[in-house]
Amino acid sequence: MAIVKPFAALRPNKDKAKDVSSPPFDAGAKDLAFHEIMNNPYSYLNVVKPYLHFKGEKKNPEKHFPSGLAFLKKLIQEGIMIKEDAPAFYIYRLIKGSQAYAGIIAAASVDDYLENRILKHENTLTEKQLEIAEHISFFNNLGNPVLLTYPDDQSIDMLIDQYIMKHVPEYNFISQDQIKHNLWVVSEQADIELLETRFAGIEKLYIADGHHRSAGSAEFCLQKRKGNENYTGSESFNFFPVCLIPFSRLTIFEYHRLVKDKEKVDDNNFLEKIREFFNATPSGHLPVQPLHKKEFGIYFHNKAYLLQLKPEIEASLKGTLDNLDVSIVEQYILNNIFGILDSKTDHRLSFMDGGKGIGHLQEAVDSGEFDLAITLYPTSIEEVKKVAEENLIMPPKSTWIEPKIRTGLIVLDHSEDNE
Repeated sequence: MAIVKPFAALRPNKDKAKDVSSPPFDAGAKDLAFHEIMNNPYSYLNVVKPYLHFKGEKKNPEKHFPSGLAFLKKLIQEGIMIKEDAPAFYIYRLIKGSQAYAGIIAAASVDDYLENRILKHENTLTEKQLEIAEHISFFNNLGNPVLLTYPDDQSIDMLIDQYIMKHVPEYNFISQDQIKHNLWVVSEQADIELLETRFAGIEKLYIADGHHRSAGSAEFCLQKRKGNENYTGSESFNFFPVCLIPFSRLTIFEYHRLVKDKEKVDDNNFLEKIREFFNATPSGHLPVQPLHKKEFGIYFHNKAYLLQLKPEIEASLKGTLDNLDVSIVEQYILNNIFGILDSKTDHRLSFMDGGKGIGHLQEAVDSGEFDLAITLYPTSIEEVKKVAEENLIMPPKSTWIEPKIRTGLIVLDHSEDNE
């Protein structure tokens, strides 16, 4: 059984929620994040990424963190960020186009993560998780909830739908990326008990997005426990913020591959090497969007091909990992043809999520920025579950899962542990 509990959040007042919260920019969007903090004096990114104020400098917590902490204290002193009076759950809804996502923001147990009741499907980099732990320790909070998913539960769905239909949201705004955001505070004791009881009956939770934040939160917790041997387990450092959305309400996009290796792509035998493992059918001058598992597309030299794995190759695949489309691309194209043995570190390889559309892939190749685009079919939630349950690890960038949870909207504050 999983422990999911309410907490007294540190959060923006309703008039400033749009300004304080920000998109969850990753490491590859540094320019966008810099633009955000330069043009929005309230952005919580000033706390999350204070080093961006020191353009051109490497991350230096000793130098950069104090400016972020001063910014956070200013938000609190001016009443822009407020601390909830009592623990609550939070219903968070995002509407992107005609697609709506709704889930519960809560505190999840580090012990559940450490003891595999919260399952992962990606590896984490030790350096990055230590960076996150150091950040949490300095600021005494984490404002980027981890996205967890779980088997659909009718009672939880009914409570979420009831709040959406019958209660006025605490937050109601449209962000600059044209996503609508709503948040409801669940503070009624009966509703809190219902959610705690229903989640306690769920055997396993699954990380959909936020593996490094989960690992960093666990590292922070273990460090705090070393300095506090009499901890009870109820301290806030034993928990980390999560947004829980059921399986059926998530969207998983494919993650396409882009390769920069002109010599191998221009090789007259390149297509023949592909045909050792795939049946390759010409498909015009636009990248292929695969519509079935074990179908792929390649695009180069203004030509596209639909690839279908040869039956004898498919028959040789053993186990869950081998049968993933991302693993097939790793083994039979990236590894065998390009000699790309580590997708995390090889600079010839880049990734583009399917949410951007394959037109961007075509532009990337036609412009000469890359030499080859490889298009894939999305990994399914069933495959993600199976990998996690078998304690396996997917290849890098196997899934792009939405929604992406806004940063600084709901913050789990650990400062009371020090009082």
